[in-house]
Amino acid sequence: MQRLEEKLVNDFRQLGKFAVEESTTVLNDKLQERIQTLEEVSAMQTKTLASLRDSSRVAGNRMGSAIDSIERSLSDAVPGLQFDPPAVSPTTHPGYAHPQFQLDRSEQVVKADPRDVEEFVGSYGFCPSCTSTDIRRANRQGLFEEFLRLFFIAPFRCRACRHKFFKF
Repeated sequence: MQRLEEKLVNDFRQLGKFAVEESTTVLNDKLQERIQTLEEVSAMQTKTLASLRDSSRVAGNRMGSAIDSIERSLSDAVPGLQFDPPAVSPTTHPGYAHPQFQLDRSEQVVKADPRDVEEFVGSYGFCPSCTSTDIRRANRQGLFEEFLRLFFIAPFRCRACRHKFFKF
């Protein structure tokens, strides 16, 4: 009886080791497949971004030359009409980006003071309609809302847009 018990314990240990090895192998294979897929997606995104950058550069050059020709023809047609030169030309500055898409270097990420965040810790969250944090508990109206009480779902109302919603 004791040998049978020892044999069962050994078999169980070997089976456990085998299961761990197999599951580790399967997980590694799946992980490698996902990593490969992510690398392929990243390569495709890099190619797409490069082609978009090139096409926007070409379009910018075309627009710049079209605008220049329009300005020249207008200044030739109207005596005394002169246009101010652009502050930054896309053709002379290859890294040029429209001011809307330029990064403002003066803006910096500022870490919030924990005392400023304390007021939001106990609050109810935000409005799903307008994302305002100025919300309050609303009165329950009707049988349906009383039924929701059984599931700890309460009505809330946004003070900004008056939207009524329910939260757990």
